[in-house]
Amino acid sequence: MDITKMMSETPPVIAIFTSLSFHLTNITTNNSTETKFTITPILSDQSLSLNLTNNTITNNITETEFTITPIVSNQMTKIIVYIKAFYLNILAGALGIFANTANISVYLKMGLQETTNINFFALSVFDLLISLGAVVIQVTYYSPVYMMRLPSGASVRELGMGACLLVYPCLGCTAWITAFLSVERCLCISLPLKVKDIVTPRRMIILILVMVFYQSVFIVLLFVYPGPPYDILSKRRSLYFIFSLSVPSLICFFVVSVSTVILVVCLKQNLEWRNAATATKQSAQSGQSGQSCQNSGVSKERKAARSVVAICTIFIVCFAPNVALFLMSVVYPKFTTYDPYLGNLKRILLAISGVMQVMNSSVNILVYYRMSSRYREVFNSLFCRRWGEKG
Repeated sequence: MDITKMMSETPPVIAIFTSLSFHLTNITTNNSTETKFTITPILSDQSLSLNLTNNTITNNITETEFTITPIVSNQMTKIIVYIKAFYLNILAGALGIFANTANISVYLKMGLQETTNINFFALSVFDLLISLGAVVIQVTYYSPVYMMRLPSGASVRELGMGACLLVYPCLGCTAWITAFLSVERCLCISLPLKVKDIVTPRRMIILILVMVFYQSVFIVLLFVYPGPPYDILSKRRSLYFIFSLSVPSLICFFVVSVSTVILVVCLKQNLEWRNAATATKQSAQSGQSGQSCQNSGVSKERKAARSVVAICTIFIVCFAPNVALFLMSVVYPKFTTYDPYLGNLKRILLAISGVMQVMNSSVNILVYYRMSSRYREVFNSLFCRRWGEKG
């Protein structure tokens, strides 16, 4: 009897319990052996060890009981997920709502004539939707909120499920836009004279619209009913989520990583070349104007390098858990939330991945404000002056 194989074929609902009791009974009668395999859920949150007990009963009946304990206890999983939901996700989501609202206002004030501003504006819009969705999902998931009813009669929890379907395509759009931004900045450094002909505002808007269409297609397909039998956990629906979130995240993760490395190398080479050229020019000319120009150029290059590297680093760090989980699931398909041994570990890693993605949508304002003098100037004129007048 292959117990491992039978465990993998266990219905998903059984994995909800803390541990499972497997009964393997061999009955020998008239030189024939009959093997019975039964599964009994243990409705306890206590952590149990792996036991192997042989009890010999009359008439040559031997019962062997296996008790499998998850690698992380059910109680610990509940605590971690609860902290993630109420203290981290809601906090990061609330911060993201205010931060991205400010970002949208600032970039509208700055204008959308430049491709960089278009990317930052679109990124802020999707980050705002992610932050709103994260707060709605967490608030409507737990009692007594999810037991309430909307005026239409629908459950409040259905509102959270709808927000979940909104967050997935927005996460994919965020990954695509970050990849566009990193490639554009890389071209600005490597091909400074041709980048304006290659990347135009119109082409960038078309790329973003195509990306939004691609992500929206899979959400529409989720609601296409192919006919009986209906299965919400079908392989077809799993593929939709993979191609709408996991694949874009994986592709954009490596694009951003490679672009960041190329960008840093190009910036370093350009900075060394500018320093050498300025030093040669300064040796032939005297005066403080050359020194001032050198300091201004070096400072500008360093700020540009820090800004791009910071934005890309935030994306890489925050999306790394999601990419790692996807690759781990590809390498080891049994690593799912339904596995009786690794299920709780997968839930915890998914919770951490979710928090990191919401944080990615909340902290970009710190980079914008610190690295961009133009952003800081417009932000102060829009908000700080108003707050000062109210005060």
